[in-house]
Amino acid sequence: MKFFTKKIKSPVKQSRDYTRLRKIKVINIFLLIIVIFTLTTTFLFIYNNVYKTLGQIADVTLIKNNQHLESINFAQYNSAVSAWQGKNIDEDILVPKRDPFNTTLITTSTPQ
Repeated sequence: MKFFTKKIKSPVKQSRDYTRLRKIKVINIFLLIIVIFTLTTTFLFIYNNVYKTLGQIADVTLIKNNQHLESINFAQYNSAVSAWQGKNIDEDILVPKRDPFNTTLITTSTPQ
C-alpha cells in the first residue's frame, strides 16, 4: 500500500463550461424548488378561498331550508324556573358551632 503516491494527471482537461454547468444545475434546482413552492401555495390559496367558501355556502343553504321553529312549552319552563329558584334559596344555612374569627382569650393558670 502506498499512501503517498503521485497522482497522475489525466490527459483530458475540463473546460470552463463544465464549471458553468455546475452553476446552471444549482440554479435549476433552486428554480425548481421555487416553482414547487409557488404551485403549492397557489393550490392552498384556491382551496381555502374557493372550495371552502363554496362548501360553506352549500351548508348555509341547507340550513336555511331545514329551519323550523319550536314552540316553547311554558308549563315546563315555569316548572324548571321554580325548581331552580327553590334550589338556590338559602334556607338551610349551616351555623358553625364555634366561630374561629371571634374567639375569646381563655386565660389559664399553670402551677410552677
